[in-house]
Amino acid sequence: MKNCAFLVREADLHAIVTHVEACAGVLGLPRDLVLRLCLVVEELFVNTARYGGDAEASIELLGDVDGVWLRYTDTAPAFNPIEALDREALSRTLEGRPIGGLGRILVHDLSSTARYERIDERNVLRLRFDFEAAPRVLRG
Repeated sequence: MKNCAFLVREADLHAIVTHVEACAGVLGLPRDLVLRLCLVVEELFVNTARYGGDAEASIELLGDVDGVWLRYTDTAPAFNPIEALDREALSRTLEGRPIGGLGRILVHDLSSTARYERIDERNVLRLRFDFEAAPRVLRG
């Protein structure tokens, strides 16, 4: 699916989510998968807007018979969102949890595969969403 670039500003969140929904529609993705994709993209985009400085982001969806790959790329400073996930924080009370980091776990667990690379001064996150497999967060 076409790769579109966006300036990263929280005010533009609606536009990027609308883009993801349109791309998912072209690919004929099921609604539950579209909702997971939108939630993940929202988390990534908002974090880039808040912590990435003057950045640009792009989103690409590539579907196949078993699911879809989401490629989220930004020009923010190097940051691997799937590195050193603090899962122990999930077992703490709300008051005892650290600020931040839980969205990174959400992004990781809603996908079936997560890979990060730093390429040409860009963060490149590739996330796989399978049609048949439940997200990791729902598996028991």
